[in-house]
Amino acid sequence: MTRHRSSLYEGAGQAMLRAAVHTTEPAMPPWPATTAPVEEWRVWLSTVWSDTDFRRTVSQASPHLADQVQAIIDGRTPKVRRMRRAALATARYAIRYARRSTPYGLFAGVAPLGFAQATSVRFGDKHQAVTRPDPVGLAEILSAWESDAARMADAEVCVNTLIRQRDQHIHVPSEGDAEFRLALSPALRLVLDLARSPIRYRQLSDKLAAEFPAVSDTARDRLLGELLRVRLLRSSLRAPATIADPTDVLPPATHTQAAGLRTACDLRLDADVRLPKQVLTESETAATVLARLVTHPNGTPTWRRWIEQFSERYGENTAVPVEAVTDPDRGVGFPAGFVTASEPPRPMSRRDRLLLELAGTAAAEGSRTVALTGAMIGELEAAAGDKPQALAPHLELAAQVHASCLPALDRGDFRLHVLTVSRSAGSMTGRFWHLLPGTETAYANLPTVDPEAELAQLSFHAGRVPADLLTRAPQALPRIVSVGEFRRPEPHVLFPRDLAVTVADGRPQLVESATGKPLELLAPTAINFLWNNYTPPMARFLGEISRAASPQVTWFDWGAAWTLPFTPALTYRRTILTTARWKIRSRTLPARTAPLQQWADQLHAWRARFRVPDRVLLAEDDQQLPLDLTRDVDLDLLRAHLDASPLGIATLHDAPPPDADGWIGGRAHSIVVPLARRS
Repeated sequence: MTRHRSSLYEGAGQAMLRAAVHTTEPAMPPWPATTAPVEEWRVWLSTVWSDTDFRRTVSQASPHLADQVQAIIDGRTPKVRRMRRAALATARYAIRYARRSTPYGLFAGVAPLGFAQATSVRFGDKHQAVTRPDPVGLAEILSAWESDAARMADAEVCVNTLIRQRDQHIHVPSEGDAEFRLALSPALRLVLDLARSPIRYRQLSDKLAAEFPAVSDTARDRLLGELLRVRLLRSSLRAPATIADPTDVLPPATHTQAAGLRTACDLRLDADVRLPKQVLTESETAATVLARLVTHPNGTPTWRRWIEQFSERYGENTAVPVEAVTDPDRGVGFPAGFVTASEPPRPMSRRDRLLLELAGTAAAEGSRTVALTGAMIGELEAAAGDKPQALAPHLELAAQVHASCLPALDRGDFRLHVLTVSRSAGSMTGRFWHLLPGTETAYANLPTVDPEAELAQLSFHAGRVPADLLTRAPQALPRIVSVGEFRRPEPHVLFPRDLAVTVADGRPQLVESATGKPLELLAPTAINFLWNNYTPPMARFLGEISRAASPQVTWFDWGAAWTLPFTPALTYRRTILTTARWKIRSRTLPARTAPLQQWADQLHAWRARFRVPDRVLLAEDDQQLPLDLTRDVDLDLLRAHLDASPLGIATLHDAPPPDADGWIGGRAHSIVVPLARRS
């Protein structure tokens, strides 16, 4: 029987299983030495590439690498350096093939996850691959189409809602965090007026011709083509982010062209897995502890400063249009770091000192794990400052379930290893809603910071074309807030110009200008808002502002202790809140020209000093690559990572025990559990 626990959060919505398709790596022969001749590299690649399933999986994910490997096998690439690079890339794929659960192409997929009294696991082999055109190739086709006035005649266009006017110039966001700057000419001024709402390309062109009869047809078409190219105009060919497959809006002729593109693939697993309710209870407990251990209980310093600036300029309970308040000349602008990445200096806090003491004590005692107690949690919670005025209303917790077998899991002999916590429900699951139709409906009932607020869905294009599919999620909520997209005005659609910001009792609030109705936005995308070159600042602003004075629940933040070469694992009851972590710098090891064996000897000496285990996870941004530091190929991958790192640092985490996935047949897996604040 599951013991009752007092939790701040409870399960909400559809939980999701993420799992690798395969349970074993392709056969890999001994790793060639760095100075090995051409034939050894060719034999190594030929052996690995002979695994049909692996070859098909990698070819779908990276056709370019597949072409390189085939050229090497066929003898068309004689250079050893190129062979080694291709072999390292292939080895990385070989490791993730069976040892990583992050959904990606044909490597790993998703399935609904249930909770019951007892565990049940069924895995079949009839996985369903759902393909969509590769965003880069599709963007090239659409750009070519948009540059052809004859083809665009019946398409509609509208002004990008992300543009800004400053000093008689229009600033238009471009790829990443770049932008175009256009002089505000009479013709451009007319376009901005006529295309404020969607208008047919032919109609817009005709009105320009009537207003400027001296301008030739060619020059007029060139102007409109240029405005589409720089994204000042958005066309109806560009599907908004609530359309899962962007080709669904294309005319037949364009659809035919797109059919020949390389495809991006998502996989719905042929699996039915149910976990004991004890795992859900442990997830609720983990979220509760992490909510109590947040670094900023009442919003980040960046948002607190912005709220103060707003209050000083406008006072409280004053509704200011979003476009005005975020304008750096007319208003307060965006919070620091939204437009240009910055990391303001952070003073040492009492929480930092406690964590440094905790990590230092563990290192001195030779302990890789610290078991947190209620008293320790209370002390850290108090050290972070004032208690939060309001909890984060919802979030998603991603974790692994460690148990050696099904009976062990059923009797409660398991560990819940927290991988990450997302900013809101839907962040990690949203991009897979199209694979699990109907699961999105549960998100309409999520709580809000303000009980009176209406929850609406934020829809926007990624700041970089390759990430386009990461922001696409079917419409789950009755109303949409659209940023930077082509959208026709409809009763359920709002744009930034329809919104205002106010502050009351130190808490910012987003409101609908026409009605004064408070709004809070759900952004079903896994893109990290801190990557400011992937998320338009306006989208991030609208997605964060309602929670700006609430605690930011994330994975455990070590604060200043992140700079230490070692931090221990932190556990609470059956939950691993964070694993043991080591940092190694390239300057600790021989230069890249040294033989691998000499480099490995120095690495193993460092491992002995710091008590680093054989099995680790190499952290790369928000991904982790499992490594076995007794294998030459894994050592060479670590060395290549250090050589490529701008800072010359590798971060290693303790890996799960070998039998951690025993309950699911040795399959690499993780679960994502949506959680909501208890009412």
